[in-house]
Amino acid sequence: MNGFAGHVVFDRQDGGAGLCGFLPIREGRWRVALAGRLDDRHTSAAALDLPAGRDLADIDLAARAVERWGMDAAAHLLGDFALAAWFGDERRLMLAGDAMGMRTVYYWRGPDRVVFATGLRDLLAMPGVPRAIDEVFVADHLALNYGDDEATFYRDIRKVRPGARVLLSARGIDHHRFHRFDPERRIRLAKDGDYVDHARDLLDRAVADRMRQEKIAIMGSGGLDSACLAVAALRHAPSVPFLTAVPEPGVPTAPTAGHVDERPYVEALAAAFPGLRPEFLSPSPTTDWAPEHWSLTVAGAAPYRMAGNVLWLNEAARRAAALGATSYLTGAVGNLGLTWDGLRGLPCLFKRGRWLRLTRELLLTSRGHPRRLAGLTWRSLLQPLVGRRFDEGDLLAACGLTPATLRRFDMAERLRQRGNDPSFILSPDSRRFRIAALCRNRARRPDGMNSLRGFQGIDNSAPLADLRLVEFCLAIPEDQYLRDGTTRWLSRRLLRAAGVPAMVTDNRRRGYQHPEWFAHLSRARPSLAEQVDRLERSPTASRLIDVERLKRRIADWPETTAAAEAERVGLQVMMQEALNVGAYIAWVEGTN
Repeated sequence: MNGFAGHVVFDRQDGGAGLCGFLPIREGRWRVALAGRLDDRHTSAAALDLPAGRDLADIDLAARAVERWGMDAAAHLLGDFALAAWFGDERRLMLAGDAMGMRTVYYWRGPDRVVFATGLRDLLAMPGVPRAIDEVFVADHLALNYGDDEATFYRDIRKVRPGARVLLSARGIDHHRFHRFDPERRIRLAKDGDYVDHARDLLDRAVADRMRQEKIAIMGSGGLDSACLAVAALRHAPSVPFLTAVPEPGVPTAPTAGHVDERPYVEALAAAFPGLRPEFLSPSPTTDWAPEHWSLTVAGAAPYRMAGNVLWLNEAARRAAALGATSYLTGAVGNLGLTWDGLRGLPCLFKRGRWLRLTRELLLTSRGHPRRLAGLTWRSLLQPLVGRRFDEGDLLAACGLTPATLRRFDMAERLRQRGNDPSFILSPDSRRFRIAALCRNRARRPDGMNSLRGFQGIDNSAPLADLRLVEFCLAIPEDQYLRDGTTRWLSRRLLRAAGVPAMVTDNRRRGYQHPEWFAHLSRARPSLAEQVDRLERSPTASRLIDVERLKRRIADWPETTAAAEAERVGLQVMMQEALNVGAYIAWVEGTN
């Protein structure tokens, strides 16, 4: 959970730089700082002409990269990292963040100086940094209008975009993107099995890199993502803790076609892999489920979307730390890469005129059920091609902004300009859909990752978000994911070859994270009116957020879990997120 911070004054030649966590190079004229982890170190070392077998620390490797490539060093590095370099003799500051958005640098530029840090909380603690809220960014957040940009919740604070570097000097700011996903890139191998072999090799390298300096646990479920992590981790360690969140005993759970308790699938996986040490952890009965989520908000100095799910998983994170783990692995991003279901390839078959293959996949995937066939055809084929696009009414249902705020910022048009769509249609092209989804999430990821690290007191990483693995999975043919009615064909074959039992590899039912959400939210109901009152006392929050709609939502409380599930968007998405963001605004303004 390393980081760095500092400030520089550009027009002073006699120092004017306060740099914490920096390594001096070039006889002290340059300084380098690194937060996070570097991967594929052998390739970097070879490019730097370092002797084989010499094992440098990550910061030393980064320093060599800066000495060799200067401001372009980040483009030659791989991993989850934030990088800074102060070129003292040139009075220039370089800041960079990794391509997947796992780490970044936040900065504020004043009249004569730049203040920067790898976390918002650390930056805001430094003298003179303004805390004014960016109302447009807040509105975008509540409307799910995520942009792959440098904006933050604070009007005067920027962050380095994923896969970019920023060069600051007395003359101004220069932005440069060193990484972009290429939707036209294609990888074609000789045999179907070759794709499995290559994916397995990349997965193993991704997991090994994350285990190199960390004692890890897996925060897992009974799904394919977690099984991939388990089989890879056990190739590099004889025993690995596998921590699974399960519902709180005796608490009503939501009705679902999936499963609410992952225990049977995890037990089947552990029986096949004795080195896996499963534990099942339910939320503490004393957890505070109030939507304000103060501890999580303060930890990252920003609101965290769907914070209730973090609390539901928190006992697993605490257990990982108690076992001595320094980091836990998650399956995040897997469903856009290694465990992609392939269904977005159906519109591509339609556009290419491959009618027989399209019909075959629809029939086999729906397994002969007329209702399932109709739903699949609409969701995966027709809606991406001709589905009704959103309007302002769609936004009102899912976000707590006032109608006046929606009109003031023209939110519907802002969504269209960014290529976002509240129904997540995005693009009928599978690769472009996945790239758009990756990019719309990665720019917000550092805020969430910093919040988790501060709140849980333990680091976490996502091997399935490894750039090498993601770019491979984006480039291979779509029929590696959907074949003869089998979705997620690539990951299922990989796991079968590794000896994962059919109960896991052949399962098509989805797990339900935090299925007792309504029961937990109902425990906080007595305090919700008071939370709305605090929100109403904040000038900014009450101007942006529809307070009257929140009051009606609280008064019209569902009587059963099933009724609540039917109103989940209004309760869990609209109401909880609005209260969470309102509390954050009040915290910044000091009105709570």
